Amino acid sequence: MSDTYSHLSSRDSAPPSGSSSGAAQAEPSRGISAASDTIESATQRAFNSTSLYLQSELETSVSDLQLLEKLNDASITKYEGISRQAQDMLVHAYKIKQTYNEMEAQIAEVDALVDSIKNLEEVADELDRYSLQIEAKFQRLLK
Repeated sequence: MSDTYSHLSSRDSAPPSGSSSGAAQAEPSRGISAASDTIESATQRAFNSTSLYLQSELETSVSDLQLLEKLNDASITKYEGISRQAQDMLVHAYKIKQTYNEMEAQIAEVDALVDSIKNLEEVADELDRYSLQIEAKFQRLLK
């Protein structure tokens, strides 16, 4: 950058037209050199500040991406666990269905036995009523 402004800070350059004294000649040259140094330092500070800003933005982006990666890994682990539980539940549901299908014939037999017992109870009640009627007739005949 100093090469770009070297013509401004050169002390060997010819005095500007209209200058007649050597003291007046040295004064503008020092002013240009000081201005050049000020511009260079301001430019350097600006580049340093921009560099620090961009570096911090990149670091923030990297940390955000690392956090997202951790969240994705945690989600994968969680959903793998849920998937295993769902598969286990399907296996248990299938076993329960098989057991029910195996027991369905026995359940039907139990239902048939319950119906038969109800019929037997009805018949027993009718026989009980009939036997009471016969007993009442027998008692009347004995009197």
